[in-house]
Amino acid sequence: MNVRKVYTIQNFEQIHNDIYFSLHDSEQVVQIQPIGQVIVDSDNMAFIYIVEEDGAYSYLSFPQTVWAALLQVVEKKCDPFLSPDIALPNFAEELEYLLWNIQDNENYGKEFVEAVGEQFAAIYLD
Repeated sequence: MNVRKVYTIQNFEQIHNDIYFSLHDSEQVVQIQPIGQVIVDSDNMAFIYIVEEDGAYSYLSFPQTVWAALLQVVEKKCDPFLSPDIALPNFAEELEYLLWNIQDNENYGKEFVEAVGEQFAAIYLD
């Protein structure tokens, strides 16, 4: 897969019941089209949402610093947005599916599995 760029999500805010993620101030997303797929970057301890940009794939990387917001996304089963107004469809469903696959699955790496288990313990108890 040809990857054009990796955008790291740095911040989030909740407005009413919606979660809005934003990029680092120096990064400007030109024009992206959400693909609706979430994958894992266990080496960098991040979840990745795939988008299309200028005919190639780009990644929105969600590092541990924003996992608290990802927990809210899964608990509410509500897809988030990339500020200011880009919906990220299928995000909640894809992330929840991945979280269940990661639980106790050493194929993702012990450190990553442990970190996910700690941060997302609330959903595993449901």
